[in-house]
Amino acid sequence: MREEHSLIHGLELQGRALSAVTADTENVAFLVGTQSLRHTNMLYKVVMDEESNQLAKRAFKHSLGEVWHIDSCPDNPSMFTSTFGEKSGVGGWRKRAAVMALPEVVGDSEEDQVEVEVKMELDSVLEGGEVSSVTFQPNDSSKVVCLVGDKAVMADVGGSGVEKVWSVTHSVRGQTRVETGRFNPHRNCHQFATACGSQVIAWDCRTGEQSWLVHNTRQQGNIRSVDFNPNKQYYLCCGGDDGVVSIWDTRSSAEPLYTHRQHSHWVWGVRYNTFHDQLLLSAGSDSRVVLSSMASLSSEPYGALVEQEEEQQDGEMGGLEDGVIQVWADHEDSVYTAEWSTADPWIFGSLSYDGRLVIGHVPRAVKFRILNLV
Repeated sequence: MREEHSLIHGLELQGRALSAVTADTENVAFLVGTQSLRHTNMLYKVVMDEESNQLAKRAFKHSLGEVWHIDSCPDNPSMFTSTFGEKSGVGGWRKRAAVMALPEVVGDSEEDQVEVEVKMELDSVLEGGEVSSVTFQPNDSSKVVCLVGDKAVMADVGGSGVEKVWSVTHSVRGQTRVETGRFNPHRNCHQFATACGSQVIAWDCRTGEQSWLVHNTRQQGNIRSVDFNPNKQYYLCCGGDDGVVSIWDTRSSAEPLYTHRQHSHWVWGVRYNTFHDQLLLSAGSDSRVVLSSMASLSSEPYGALVEQEEEQQDGEMGGLEDGVIQVWADHEDSVYTAEWSTADPWIFGSLSYDGRLVIGHVPRAVKFRILNLV
């Protein structure tokens, strides 16, 4: 069985911002932003040709500053939000955010670099704080949530100007910043979760009221990334400074359902596979990307079907067991982001700070076992 090798592409500058092009369901495509104080920053659209297994990229100038976070629009492949740092005054620096678009480009030359288009600046709803990310609501691209200091601000960007809908404060003793946030894809995306310290709070997107709270008393340090199981609405995954990946049931959060030390340093990203929720991807500043199986806590635990029970009794090889499937060590620096492709559930991208982009594949044997083809 021939395995598909990872594709590795080196950017000219450092980077930490990566997003799958959500609205493009036909092509494996990612947006990648660079982070440099000295040089003109770039935003790349990288597309994988699955037939030739090659990468093609288009470069756009992002002259406003270094890119800290990007999020692709859920219904327009050319639109995205950018959270960036810019020079301000003599020796000054500040973080800003805007809704942007990739301009239409004529020709295929990678040398023709044009500037990204700023569609709407978000300064008026940032309340003078330091913004860390801006995320589109998955089912309504006219709404975004901005994380600003210890606040989460829901804003409407569907009109001629940006308007604040609500603002909430998530502060934990000794912490002054919301580290990360994520929309809950269930029930019409009406919840947005924020992580501050070792605490996660979900907010009702319609009113800004608190929905539930998870406090991880076992967590040492901050939670750096959260994600919701796409098929089981109450399951939440967290990763943080202690290198541990944990899964929680938000209805009963006294103890986690699962904990495992996946990394030897901080976990910067955890992502459930969009279709096959037994697959969990994590990335950390130990330069590793880890693919794990969480089959027992997935929507399709092996043995749940009559046919699978018969296979187990006959001693045939069945579905996945819990544990680490594969570790990618292609990076040589901290991996700040790892995202699944929207177009192909078996492909993911990861980006390390040295500008190395890796496109990885779920092993074929694992794919066939999930699809019950073995």
